[in-house]
Amino acid sequence: MSFAFVIDINSVNIVIALTVLILTFIFISTEKLPNAIAAMTGGFLLIVFRIVTQEEAVEFIDFDTVGLLTGMMISVAVMRKSGLFEYIAIKGIKLTGGNPWKILVVLSIVTAVLSAFLDNVTTVLIIVPLTFAVAEAIRINPLPILISEIMFSNIGGAATLIGDPPNIMIGGATHLDFLDFISNNLPVTVLVSIVTFMLLRLIYYRKLMAIVVEKERIEAFDETKVIEDKKLFTISLVVFSLVIMAFVTHQLHEISLASVALGGGFVMMLATRQDPEEILKEVEWPTLFFFLGLFVIVGGLEKTGVIGIVAVKMVELSEGEITYATQLVLWVSALSTTVINSIPFTATMISVIRDMEAIMPGNIDPLWWALSLGACLGGNGTIIGAAANIIVAGFSQKTRYPLRFAEYLKVGLPLMFVSIIIVSGYLFLKYGLLR
Repeated sequence: MSFAFVIDINSVNIVIALTVLILTFIFISTEKLPNAIAAMTGGFLLIVFRIVTQEEAVEFIDFDTVGLLTGMMISVAVMRKSGLFEYIAIKGIKLTGGNPWKILVVLSIVTAVLSAFLDNVTTVLIIVPLTFAVAEAIRINPLPILISEIMFSNIGGAATLIGDPPNIMIGGATHLDFLDFISNNLPVTVLVSIVTFMLLRLIYYRKLMAIVVEKERIEAFDETKVIEDKKLFTISLVVFSLVIMAFVTHQLHEISLASVALGGGFVMMLATRQDPEEILKEVEWPTLFFFLGLFVIVGGLEKTGVIGIVAVKMVELSEGEITYATQLVLWVSALSTTVINSIPFTATMISVIRDMEAIMPGNIDPLWWALSLGACLGGNGTIIGAAANIIVAGFSQKTRYPLRFAEYLKVGLPLMFVSIIIVSGYLFLKYGLLR
């Protein structure tokens, strides 16, 4: 007896594409390989196995997202030299008069505001060393402040298009601009911030206020010493303000956000006469290559039909109703990003929502807001939920106050659930009950 085996080439391609995605996720989550190497290797394997061609791989890359990230990294590299961020933080700390709870609030607010306009990783790299310096000076345990800073780096990042990588990716993939993110995400992130402060006060207020602080130590901080070049400080502030204004007025001039960011970065270098070689060394090239590889991997999933299958299943689960679909996307995003890096998850979900758009009738913008808020705020659930969380924990391991996974979890996870419940109600009222 002879048997004819018919090999379904597309099924094989689906298996290969999924295997590459899963392995990439595993290597990223377990940190067995640097993110950039894991993603780029995954993209390369899809080309080797002929899932995608090299030309298709290039087409899958969202250069608007990559350009926006690059431009912002250049601007941040120049501004970091000016001492602007340290100046803002120290000025805020001195306003507290040495009150430990007020220090937590001020540093958290500074973290949230900076995270709204810079990437979260840059923000915590600026704020955390300063936090340890303040804690050492007034002899307090910095862990409550660090936990709060982690949470507000993700909350602040959720508020704007440029605050967190998931938002940058969503902005690059859709028609949504800077003002859209402000009008839709800012109100609910402000509400989440207020509730988070209230809950943190219940947890930490008595512990912090039991500490006797010598106010003279706070007064000893001198914000003027961090500004070594006043001209660089002024020019950086002016150019960055113009870049933000250009983002806000995007609908008037219609210059792409990537062009604005790159133009602003190079104008800042030109105006401050910075050495391009020195500044470009500060650009997070591994992060950019990480994005390039991810776009190719997700492109492979699109081409093989995996994304379409997931989209159909999500539409079926939500019964084709946008209100239910919005809640589904929000909760899946939040729960997934507590254990999965938000960037690869968002890259995959963008393609899923695009396919859902072809199936579901009407305006699907609520799905983008659900993905944005779920992916950003879900990162607060665990210490591995976002890159900023991991960096803060890494800093703390070198001190007398290491931040442990379990210690963060018992605060971060409940507060994350509270924030997602708030967002769930907000999205239901705005796009469900009131539509």
